[in-house]
Amino acid sequence: MPETEESQASFDHDKFAALKLAWENRTLSFDEWLVELSNAFFNAGGNLKIAAIALDTRPAALQAALNLASLPEEDLALLAGHNPPPTTWFSLASASSEAIQAAIEALANQDSDYSPASIVDAIIRDLSGPNVYERVSALPSEAFSHAAKKAHTYGLLNDKTRSALTGFHRSKSSGKTLTVKQLAYAISLLTQLAEGGAIQRESRDGDKELCDQILDALGL
Repeated sequence: MPETEESQASFDHDKFAALKLAWENRTLSFDEWLVELSNAFFNAGGNLKIAAIALDTRPAALQAALNLASLPEEDLALLAGHNPPPTTWFSLASASSEAIQAAIEALANQDSDYSPASIVDAIIRDLSGPNVYERVSALPSEAFSHAAKKAHTYGLLNDKTRSALTGFHRSKSSGKTLTVKQLAYAISLLTQLAEGGAIQRESRDGDKELCDQILDALGL
């Protein structure tokens, strides 16, 4: 192996070794651990799937930690001295400061048979209302088929992603509930349509009501 390739391989190994050390270093306070992990992740290249393999963990678990690490500094500080279960990380990462504080206090005083995740979700829902997943899940089926048509009209997305929106319409029409993975995909696609101008407030396409429903669900 040429010296340059050998050096690159050694460098890559060192980056993932640093990431693994950061992942396993639980001597830090939780907020400090999150920041160190995030720094190590991006220094290692920022590839979620490869990093998860290196850490022998699920990509979702790593993504949840990274989401928490991206919280504003004042919200991260609320997590100092605590160690919320991984099942609560995604919810906490999308919560308001008030909801994070209330959820952490509830977890610290937990004395019920409810799971930590259900406790956190209930508190966030009470304080912040339904989250984006719940709001998009509640959209009528025609919102997804209409979004697919607008994507075609505006030249956005591609055949595969437009077909996914049509598929969500069929699932909703048949009374099925979209899975968390499907909802995450739907949120991403609908957001792209909003950013591309296909779905907007005061739409001139005669579809203001549906556009507003979609934007309200996305929180845009």
